[in-house]
Amino acid sequence: MSYAVKRAETGHPGTASADPPTSALVRDFICLYSHDLRRKQKRWQDGKLKYHTFNKRIMVYDDRGGFVGDAYWSEDYEFGEGEEFSLERGSAVVQVCDCTGSREQDLTAILDKRAREVEKRRETAAVRTPARREQDGRSHLQPRNLPLNAVVANPGAPIGRAVVPDKSPYEARMTSVEGSAPKRRKLSASPPSKSGWASSLFGTKISLT
Repeated sequence: MSYAVKRAETGHPGTASADPPTSALVRDFICLYSHDLRRKQKRWQDGKLKYHTFNKRIMVYDDRGGFVGDAYWSEDYEFGEGEEFSLERGSAVVQVCDCTGSREQDLTAILDKRAREVEKRRETAAVRTPARREQDGRSHLQPRNLPLNAVVANPGAPIGRAVVPDKSPYEARMTSVEGSAPKRRKLSASPPSKSGWASSLFGTKISLT
């Protein structure tokens, strides 16, 4: 059984219209609900239930109008009296009692909201696409990673081993000192003797004792 909906009138009567429905039935029920999911003897509370035929959404309220939870009817047969189900949000089990009536719901606001959401998603996707293309273009302009042989100064040398010299720095320094020519010792002039100094002072040879 399909749910009753009304479609917007078009200017071509007698032809099939592809326009979405503009209204749908909302059915009101009396229900019982309980949060005792694991207890055999459940404590039931009075509540109200609204079933939206447009999207098969079930909304449960307490007797004061407070929201209890909701769920979506996923069975292939029509929702009605005598059904028992669990809420997807609200952690409660619900028993459907008598139907108290039905009314038409205007879907214009819902359809407009969906259209705005779809348009917003399209705009977001359109903004992300050029940014992603620009990022991909920048990645192509980045320098290519060079191999290790092109970076190492001496590609023929074994990688990962240090070149150890034949001689230590101390041995090399000692070899350099031993190989160099010995320096000549500088001879300093001997100081003048006392007799010579007196002879030059008095002009005659004086013997000092």
